[in-house]
Amino acid sequence: MTSFYYGTPEPLHWEDEILFIHYLKDRVGKTIHSYEHYLIDEALLTPVNLDCFNCHLVHGQNCCEGGQPYSMEGTNLEEFRKHAFAILERHTSTDRIRLARQKGLFEKSAATNFYPSIRAHEGDCLFLIKDNGQHVCAIHRYALENKLDPGRIKPFSCSLFPLELIEYDGKILVTALTPETDSFSRWGDFYLDRYSCVNHKNRPSTAADSHFAKEGYTPAWEWSKGLLRSYWGEETVQEMEKVLYSKLPH
Repeated sequence: MTSFYYGTPEPLHWEDEILFIHYLKDRVGKTIHSYEHYLIDEALLTPVNLDCFNCHLVHGQNCCEGGQPYSMEGTNLEEFRKHAFAILERHTSTDRIRLARQKGLFEKSAATNFYPSIRAHEGDCLFLIKDNGQHVCAIHRYALENKLDPGRIKPFSCSLFPLELIEYDGKILVTALTPETDSFSRWGDFYLDRYSCVNHKNRPSTAADSHFAKEGYTPAWEWSKGLLRSYWGEETVQEMEKVLYSKLPH
């Protein structure tokens, strides 16, 4: 069996795949439920708070900084390529545009598992901009301005967090980042150990009350189902939601 991180051409490393298979064996039919070729994990009910605009204020940097996105494929890659230079020209700087034109939008390195990823600029994603004290994805801003679906243009993985989708043997596991899934998730344990969005215990006591407030935590599924609708359709996501919430105690 070879498993892939959905939305990318990247397979799981063999050690991660072994842990992934064990996870499935332990939970399918118990806390993982089937709908068509989807396996829907109750981990999707894990509460999270994607208070992204305030992340750099609480933690010093957000998840777009100090790294690069996962690679893209299919229509996601096609849509990104179609708009990439228009985004750079409208929302970034001359040096970024020059870099992309001279060296290309993508690069491969050990940091990207040697798969093509959006090029870095000064250590961050080429499309991360800092505007009026906010750290903003230029791709997302451009999409909203042009009434386009950000999830179709941004790297799929950037919109997916904190969900995890793994494709294998004709099925797709739909789960979320938890201490039980971090061993095989594309996200690993980095966010669980450092960021408030997926672990309220990481919230500094000095943070403003409005940043990552407890009442803002809702199931990971609720944060991310809009992205899944744009790829799989409204009807499919509604049926998946019925399966997920039908397993809750009444």
